[in-house]
Formats: sequence, C-alpha cells, structure tokens
Amino acid sequence: MTVNNDHFNTFFFDNWPTFAIGTAEETAGPNDQTPGMPWYKVKVETAAAKHLFSSLIGAGFDFASTVDFEIDHGALVPLHFMTPDMLLPIVPIFINCVVPPLPAASRCFALGRALALAIRTWDSGARVAVVASGSLSLEIGGPRAEVGKTFGVPDPSWAAWILQEIKNARFDDVVSQATESRMLKAGNVAGELLNWIVALALVGPEAPAILIDQPHLGNAFAAWDVRGRAQ
Repeated sequence: MTVNNDHFNTFFFDNWPTFAIGTAEETAGPNDQTPGMPWYKVKVETAAAKHLFSSLIGAGFDFASTVDFEIDHGALVPLHFMTPDMLLPIVPIFINCVVPPLPAASRCFALGRALALAIRTWDSGARVAVVASGSLSLEIGGPRAEVGKTFGVPDPSWAAWILQEIKNARFDDVVSQATESRMLKAGNVAGELLNWIVALALVGPEAPAILIDQPHLGNAFAAWDVRGRAQ
C-alpha cells in the first residue's frame, strides 16, 4: 500500500479530493517525468483496494475512489528501489498535503488507525507492506527556494524535531504540533508530513528500526518491522 500525495499530475484544482484511493486494475507512471526513472506499469490489488474503500467509508472517512489515475515520484521512487520488477500489486492511497485546507493531523492519524484495522480484516492471508513518502521541510519553486535551485529547506530545525520525536516514539507530540500553519511555515509542500502521520498510526507506538536523516533535502528514511506484532 502506498501512502502519498499527488503533485498536480492526476488531480487538479477542479477536482482535488482530501482522501482518495485507486481502485483500477492497473496504473502507470511516473506521470511527472521523474529524471532517470523508466516508465512502469503497475498492477493494483483491486480486491484489497475495494475492501479498504468500503471499510474506510464505513468508518466515517469520506474517501473518493478513482479508476482514472496514474502515479508519480512519490509512489514510484520507493517502488523503483524496493521492487523494480513491479511484480507486487499496490493499493494507492492519496492524501491532500499541498492544497489548503489540508486535513487535520489528528484526522490523518485516525485514518492510519482505520487503515490498520481495514488491512487486518482483509481476508486474504496476504502480507502487506506500507510505503509512505513525503518531505518534512521543503519549498518547491517558491520564494524560499535556495538561490540557483528549484527547492529549499526553510525550516531544518522543524524537520529535526519531528525526527527526534519519531525516534522516541512520541507520535502524539508530532500530531499535536502539526497544524496546517506550522507545516506550511516549513515549506509549501511540508504538509507531506501528513503522509508520515498516517504511517505512524499504522505502525503503532513504536520507534523505527531504521531512521536516516537527509537534512539537506528536508526529508528522511524510516522503517519499521511489525511482523508478528499485534496492531
């Protein structure tokens, strides 16, 4: 399952859902011409996607369902390195992280818990990996981009604080501080922290097994192994 935001490649201002799930049989990308990336066709686990969609609607989340979509670097860069043959099907989840008003961090955390329950109730016996992506402090093409670059990291101290809280499994602190205004102070796409928050709720209150900071890019890499652990 991929959890990320679209970057104006599938959705636009005339139709921009707060939460969406892809339920087609196949998707493709990257539809943003990510440098160095080949064009992939990726199977969608449609039965799982439809189960999650139904479960989330039943849990009170007003999700949109789309069969007309492609995916961009947010989903495909991790998949490119993790499963380059693209034999594993995905369920793509889209979170609005860039077009205000953004969903509340508490709502995204609750969504992560609802996704965990929906995954557990999918009666297939399949193993599920969750891959979320997003920056913690990043400005793209805006006034806070660095000179000579298309991006900047306006608030590295915010990103560092988030990672320290994650390292110590203080997820509630991250959620309580991640207001829309605070996130956007860290960059015009720093709302992508909401993707992290969904993932934090999915893995439960446990520190990551791996945590690698990339402060010059305003992002990081973290991994959890939840096999055999009750959620």
